[in-house]
Amino acid sequence: MQTGIIQYFRWMKIERAKELIREENYNFSEIAERLGFSSVHYFSHVFKKITDMTPSEYAVSVKSKAELPKE
Repeated sequence: MQTGIIQYFRWMKIERAKELIREENYNFSEIAERLGFSSVHYFSHVFKKITDMTPSEYAVSVKSKAELPKE
């Protein structure tokens, strides 16, 4: 991997955040706290930097994909 350890851990946190968003058991503030972010705003900033979308946009995209008819 061509990444530093801090970037790798941030990426891992965001991957876990994506799982938690898909599970729909926690709001964004709770997810940020569970994953050790200092604030929901910083969590959102890091999430957008890594995924190119906000946590809200990700949640909507996941929900819309789940609602597509199965082929």
